Amino acid sequence: MKGTIRGRSSRVASSMLGAASLIAAALASGCGGSPPHAAAAKSPAQPALEARDGRGERRGTVEHREHREQREAQRAWCVYLEELYERATEQSKGWPKFEQCTRMTTMASPRMLRATSECSLAALRRFEGDPFTAAYAEEVSRCGSEAMTATTLPRSDLAPFMAVLCGRIAGCGDLDYDTCRQSLEEGLGPQLERAIGAMNSRGRQEVRACFGKLACGGDLGPQISACLEPIMDDLLWLPG
Repeated sequence: MKGTIRGRSSRVASSMLGAASLIAAALASGCGGSPPHAAAAKSPAQPALEARDGRGERRGTVEHREHREQREAQRAWCVYLEELYERATEQSKGWPKFEQCTRMTTMASPRMLRATSECSLAALRRFEGDPFTAAYAEEVSRCGSEAMTATTLPRSDLAPFMAVLCGRIAGCGDLDYDTCRQSLEEGLGPQLERAIGAMNSRGRQEVRACFGKLACGGDLGPQISACLEPIMDDLLWLPG
């Protein structure tokens, strides 16, 4: 059993990483370039979360709700992994790493994580026989792909990320800001909306910060992919 859950379930994560690869390919086809000089540009500050409600009281409602939803979604993922473990070992004594799993945090948005978990569990219960086959792996990969599609970021919510990215590119002298926005939104918008939409607030903050630190004078495609890939790879927790 050792390594089996990771090996097979990682098909889901692999399917998600396709978004970063698509971005690199799109840039290679002409959406990006190599900035000629190293002029720095500061990233626009992130809008501050409203700290007080209408009665003037400090509140942590948003953070508390996000934390609760994240924990509940992670637990749903662990329930799926536990049932997968029990199927693989042909026993129903529970999964030794269940509690460890519930304590883990990832970069997935609660909605994406829950959708992937519920779809994967349903697929497992429908599937007869050994789940560690190519046919079942394809089903689980479909779950991850559909969950990402369902959580695609609205174009309006992509604007802050484009502002940071194009602010950096314009500061490097490669493209003016407006040309950059139009070019990247038309060429990469759908891929970025899909990838960033799958992330929780922590993942999105890291991507945004990374976009503001792109190196001048280098290929843009690999740099954008390098910002996305570590976070996409951390959408789902899998036991070692």
